Amino acid sequence: MAVWGWLSLAVCQVEAASAIPVVHRSQGPEAAGSMLASVGAVLIKGEVPTSKEFENLAMSAWQAAGHPGLGLGNYNKVGTVQRPMLSEGIYDVAAGAPAHLPVSPHSEQAYLYQVPRFCGFVCMRAADTGGELQLFDNVLLGTELRNLTDKLAKLGLTYFRVMGDQVHSANWSYATGMWQDRFGTTSWPEAKRLASLDEMMGGKPGAELGPWLQGTVILNWTVPAVTWINMTSNSHEKTKPAKAVLQSILDSHKSVNYGTGIPALHSTWGDGSEFEEWELAAFRAAVTRSLWVSVKLEEGDVVVVDNWHYAHGRLPYEGPRKHAALISDRFPRQVQQQQEACV
Repeated sequence: MAVWGWLSLAVCQVEAASAIPVVHRSQGPEAAGSMLASVGAVLIKGEVPTSKEFENLAMSAWQAAGHPGLGLGNYNKVGTVQRPMLSEGIYDVAAGAPAHLPVSPHSEQAYLYQVPRFCGFVCMRAADTGGELQLFDNVLLGTELRNLTDKLAKLGLTYFRVMGDQVHSANWSYATGMWQDRFGTTSWPEAKRLASLDEMMGGKPGAELGPWLQGTVILNWTVPAVTWINMTSNSHEKTKPAKAVLQSILDSHKSVNYGTGIPALHSTWGDGSEFEEWELAAFRAAVTRSLWVSVKLEEGDVVVVDNWHYAHGRLPYEGPRKHAALISDRFPRQVQQQQEACV
């Protein structure tokens, strides 16, 4: 499959200065939480943590940032792509994009109706060259997209996942897996019923399951794309809510799917219409302009990110690279009608 020009945009853009605040692990969770609350991301320095230490560092940071009691989320329990697990709740980030291609900017699980509020990354081994973690400002993205932001607010986004069938497409090897495993049944009517009840995926309308090409099946659902987040000043005083675009458009679109054969992922406007080429180009350009930071993590570095404020991506790399990730529990994003009801 052809991969559109994000690669050239990603590697030719001017690298952003590292604006991410840095604290040392010895300074405690309050220091990390303060930076996370005021900026939306924090880099925690220290020795390579164990999986449990990584979990505690991330959770204590977002809890100290004003979310007490917010626990660890289970990525594979709800998502449509299964990531390899390094330990309970800790996932290998290498799933998906090969090393020589970038990971397109996205907010973690933005394709769901309920989205993780925070995500964390840890570097256990840095690549020989490249592999920088990039963070993109979703509020700036909403501004850069101009009229397309209004269209996103009106229509939302529809996401598609193709899965295999244990009988009719048993050779399906993509990480979306088999529909029988996804829904825990071999009954097609029961699987369709369960999809329609999946509020985590598509809200009250749930998702729709249907037959697809070469014996596969396709699952699709529609979610909002524009949310409101409370921006916080350095003094931790709440400012006016800001409009942010929370999306997984570019890493889901069929034109950028990795591998050969039937594309396993796709995204469209919420009314089912395909993105026009100029719209895709506008998305790519706006995302590039929303780049906030590009930083190559060192071994032991832990980054905790406000997943609603910043999308993340990765540049191509060479040599072994081992990074892991985790997510917080999920919340329904704040759409305009909800925001207006609160003011």
